[in-house]
Amino acid sequence: MDDEIIVETYTKTKSNKKPKKNNKNKQPKLKKKNKVKVFIFLIFLIILLVLLCSSSLFDIKSIEIYGNNRISKEKIISLSKLEQHTNIFRFNKNEVVEDIKENAYIESIKVNRSLPSTVKITVEEREPTYMLQFADSFVYINTQGYMLEISNEKLNVPILVGFSTDLSNIKAGNRINLDDLKKMDMVLKIYETAKSNDIGELISKIDISNEKNYTITLDSEEKVVYLGDASDLNTRILYLKSILEVSKGKKGEIFLNVDLNSQNAYFRPSSN
Repeated sequence: MDDEIIVETYTKTKSNKKPKKNNKNKQPKLKKKNKVKVFIFLIFLIILLVLLCSSSLFDIKSIEIYGNNRISKEKIISLSKLEQHTNIFRFNKNEVVEDIKENAYIESIKVNRSLPSTVKITVEEREPTYMLQFADSFVYINTQGYMLEISNEKLNVPILVGFSTDLSNIKAGNRINLDDLKKMDMVLKIYETAKSNDIGELISKIDISNEKNYTITLDSEEKVVYLGDASDLNTRILYLKSILEVSKGKKGEIFLNVDLNSQNAYFRPSSN
């Protein structure tokens, strides 16, 4: 009797235990479902992109140009190689930038797509601030020494003479050599200091051949000015302005290439 009770109790106890759930089998199923969803989404995305690239709704209808001054809108569009009725998604922005930069006047470019059918191109142009004389022509350069254009037209900017850049390298898009670039820093200081004293427009030429004695020519005043190494430039330009006032109408040379602590700047009239 006691044995039967023990067996019955054991049986009930064993039957009351709940079987454990096997979660390991469910995890691979969930992963498979997620992969399927991702795959379906990718397929949908590809189909959508194909439809966009083939829809006439996204054909280029307008190309807008901003920031240009010297370079015409038509020229920039031509350089970009963009064409109307081409799908707006079918061009590479970087390639457009590189194509437009073939023009030496272009400093920087931004290209934006404005959906559904407009391309906006914003450019920043380089400005000619000096010229080099090259045979019977002039080479326009900017303050960074980039050669922008070779032209027969003389601009109202100073001509740099005595440069050492090889004539074989004179080409739009190239840059003056390293020695001339170093001297360009002093040229900028001379010109800007002269402009701040209202005599910048008088400067016709700046001779950079000798960095120990920069020379400027004032054609309208019929004078040549020797600046020395252009140290203490503000003081020298003030002397120049004062001498120009007292020597008005006289041809000659102005000597500022002296030690201003012990010598006076002076004007020597031309003997002609």
